[in-house]
Amino acid sequence: MNDQFWAKSTGETIVHHTKQLLRAYDRLKDYYPEIPVNWNLLRLICQYHDLGKMNHLFQEKMRDGVNKKDGEIPHALLSIAFFPIKQLKEIYSKDDLRAATYAIALHHERDFSQIEMDQYKHEVALLAEPVESFLFNEIELDKPTIIKRPSVSYYRLLHKLASNDECFKEYVMLKGLLNRIDYAASGDYQIEYPANFLNKNMPKVRESWRKKHSDPTIDWNEMQKYVQAHQDENLVLIGQTGLGKTEAGLLWIGDNKGFFTLPLRTAINAIYDRIRKDITDKEEYKEQVGILHSDSLAVLLAEQEKNKEVELDKLESYLTETRGWSLPLTVTTLDQTFDFVYHYAGFEQKLATFAYSKVVIDEIQMYSPDLLAYLIKGLKEIQDFGGKFLVMTATLPPYLLDLFEKRGLKWKKNSPRFLDQKLSERHNVQILEEGISAEAVAELYQSGKLLVICNTVRKAKEIYKELSELIVGVDIHLIHSQFIRKDRQDKEKKIQKFAKSNKEGIWVATQVVEASLDIDFDLLITELSELNGLFQRMGRCYRKRPLLNREQPNVYVFDGGGQVTSGISSSEQAVVHYQIFELSKLALRNKGSGIYNELDKMNMIEQTYTTENMKQTAYYERVDTMLNWLSAIEDDGKSAAEVRKLFRNIQSRNIIPENVYDDNKNKINEYMEILSLSSKEIVSKKDKENPRIYRQKIKSKLENYMMSIPEWLFRNCLKENQVRCEQIGRYDQVFFVNGIYESDVGFQVLKGEKEDNFG
Repeated sequence: MNDQFWAKSTGETIVHHTKQLLRAYDRLKDYYPEIPVNWNLLRLICQYHDLGKMNHLFQEKMRDGVNKKDGEIPHALLSIAFFPIKQLKEIYSKDDLRAATYAIALHHERDFSQIEMDQYKHEVALLAEPVESFLFNEIELDKPTIIKRPSVSYYRLLHKLASNDECFKEYVMLKGLLNRIDYAASGDYQIEYPANFLNKNMPKVRESWRKKHSDPTIDWNEMQKYVQAHQDENLVLIGQTGLGKTEAGLLWIGDNKGFFTLPLRTAINAIYDRIRKDITDKEEYKEQVGILHSDSLAVLLAEQEKNKEVELDKLESYLTETRGWSLPLTVTTLDQTFDFVYHYAGFEQKLATFAYSKVVIDEIQMYSPDLLAYLIKGLKEIQDFGGKFLVMTATLPPYLLDLFEKRGLKWKKNSPRFLDQKLSERHNVQILEEGISAEAVAELYQSGKLLVICNTVRKAKEIYKELSELIVGVDIHLIHSQFIRKDRQDKEKKIQKFAKSNKEGIWVATQVVEASLDIDFDLLITELSELNGLFQRMGRCYRKRPLLNREQPNVYVFDGGGQVTSGISSSEQAVVHYQIFELSKLALRNKGSGIYNELDKMNMIEQTYTTENMKQTAYYERVDTMLNWLSAIEDDGKSAAEVRKLFRNIQSRNIIPENVYDDNKNKINEYMEILSLSSKEIVSKKDKENPRIYRQKIKSKLENYMMSIPEWLFRNCLKENQVRCEQIGRYDQVFFVNGIYESDVGFQVLKGEKEDNFG
């Protein structure tokens, strides 16, 4: 007997690999014993999942270092031939064993369509030989007495379990957790860390408030106490801006595995930063909180630049563990987490993790119809599998609750609306029945900090340029989505610094400032988008201070008069759909100018966004259609890559403007050249020990010159021959788009921008 059977081309044996799995399994069970899974069955499939690798063709393939051998049967299909169903029938039900067999057979996503039955039977028969010398006792198994394919009542080739199968839920839990255990064992990272820092450290936050205000009596507010009292329930919370919803979300998660989701990366970065600095055990933060969005690597690399003692290797394992969902708390976006609703190949590990997690959904009113549909379907599946959710918002449209109800979501009803009595009145609103213009803005501005918000980039640029000519001697700045990353980050820092300073000046913006940046201005002048957006925008003015002058407006809203404001149309690309804009305009005019307290805002939302009103709109129709479509395709077995494409129907494309390339040619070319090198070449030519992280670092530097443009605009530019594409290595491409880029104004394409419709 000897341990000669390889599981990996590195020479790691099946026995060693299986032992690593059992270690990861023990860790998972120690930290989260409450996971709704049959633990004994999960342990069994960990022991059996790779036994098929002892077949002669797999062993030859490993030793020869090739990808495939002729006639080879995928090892998972051979592993199920070892699974002793006959003996196990005495302990487990048929559904249990069916779920377990499918979990082993499908634990790698492989194409089984070319498998010939005769060859399959032949390879199973040949397993009798290696069985004689395999060390079964080393992985706590008896040597099998029979090796045979399971009957079709336990596993049918080319068949996938669908969501209406009796054993679907158990299969998802077994396969999902097997995948996570297997990946952690193969990647040599921790499958989980204990969730034990929030209950212990949240009082530190309260303590810091007491110190800051020299008031030892400061306590959690009503909303924060409410979530603590209802930690075990699904909740939908309506709370005024500035009441400490982030803290409420963390108090609700407590010592459980948690995901905190937000729609905007800037907000995610800010919350991650706060948790890391103020709430984690400083040295341990890499075992407590992770950040996950399409740009999170850049955030971590920037931190590493500042903080040299964070070694790149440690950063790599932190990244791997964050991406493997190993940390007790992850701050993230919907597209990184909720894509499991497509049930793509391999979705099970996400859903199985959510089954023992608590998910916070913040700023729900900011999601597009598509994302709203993903969210509702995702929450329903999380609920069905045993996970919990908390939805938080300052303004909750009632049609949304009706949609929740219609789709079977359950939550604690009738929770109070939480208000801050000291800050009930913050806004004196003047409605102007006309379109916004630079002349009108110049006339209204006297002094102090002014924030002007337009619905589209085009309108914001126009106002900015004209204002710069009309008002002399005042600092005027512009921020929107159409800047390259380094300029955008620079502007985000500047606007936040400006808002905290004693300086006077004007910032012109789009909805990028609606919910992500913690800023406070003295005066807001804005176009009407729709009520939700308007009230979000008002939160950027007198953010945490009561109204001082009841006679003088501090918010001016231009509602377009007889026309629409910018970015309003019936097209799918509109910033706001025409019907919702009209409903909002009507509600605003009915209420009229004057003081808008927090209760007024909540009531206006409740009366305007009813199912009755919304049912007529294209927006509502889109949510409904999307939900029906998601249900219809959930068992189609899409690939993860297809789903990523579909999911980014939040679609945008990263590009480099041609004149940014011209101005930074040498650097950009150098980065592209490095990214084309293989790992071996990076080690030899660049003398870098960790080529993977080095490559990511360079990619992040290249992305400093990129910006994202909407997919429709990219396609239009493509049609007009305005796009150049450069290949990087075998898989990556960089797109360059003709246009005029200025670091103070942003990007303007030369051709292709037909519609006035992005923020």
